[in-house]
Amino acid sequence: MPNAGPSGPFDTLEETFRLLCAGPKPLAFDGRQVPGLPQREIPLDELRAVLLHPSTGHPARQRALSVLVDRARSDGGAATVGLAGMLLPGLRRAVSPLCAVRPDRAADIEAEAIAGLVEALAVTGPERPRLAARLCWLARARAKGLFETELSELAHVGAYPDGEAPPLPVAHPDLVLAQAVAEEVITERDAALIGDTRFGVMSLDEAAARLGIARWATFKRRRRAEQALAAWLGSDDYERKLFVQSRAENPYLGGGGRSRDGRDQHRRPIHAPTH
Repeated sequence: MPNAGPSGPFDTLEETFRLLCAGPKPLAFDGRQVPGLPQREIPLDELRAVLLHPSTGHPARQRALSVLVDRARSDGGAATVGLAGMLLPGLRRAVSPLCAVRPDRAADIEAEAIAGLVEALAVTGPERPRLAARLCWLARARAKGLFETELSELAHVGAYPDGEAPPLPVAHPDLVLAQAVAEEVITERDAALIGDTRFGVMSLDEAAARLGIARWATFKRRRRAEQALAAWLGSDDYERKLFVQSRAENPYLGGGGRSRDGRDQHRRPIHAPTH
């Protein structure tokens, strides 16, 4: 029985990636360039499985991705599709919260993420640390821009008859965090920590490096913030809002966040710029 075919941009990308990795001349990577990988030509779909396996160390992942980014930036075409296919599991995870809130716009969100990845390639050199996380974060940022624009449009009461307020969508984590900061339940930096490590693509180790503190201290800081957030969400003080217009342009650690010396800064309104 023939397959039903791709159902969205990510599925189309996955199918294209699979076809490029099939046949007598698959899109491949020379594993001899990276210690720790099989020392042969590795089809990219096989390489993706190898790099995602827990037994593969971070240096090998970073080096392989650096080569693929350099190839995509110089050659484009199939090399760009190959890189996008390699990053597809991360892209899916990065935008899944957005698609869960607006499943009717999932195809548009995925398309924006792919466009964001292509844009990110132009501004992200292969030597940059944590390449996969950075590229997926930038792709998600573009998709989130579309998502927030549409939520903002839903908030325009004039679009509804007789001054009736629009129905509230399912509370998205980013919006809940923004509201919690504005109501001084948690700090902007703690919201960034929760957003990046729970809903973004940053690991706790990467967050600790950006904050300039130990991993255990980062874990305890996030736990304290989440406990405060949970208590607030379960209290009578929490009232879900369409909290869009006053959001920070970039609330996550990946776009700035707390200073690397680890010092706390004073609480500021969520719309304040991040330094």
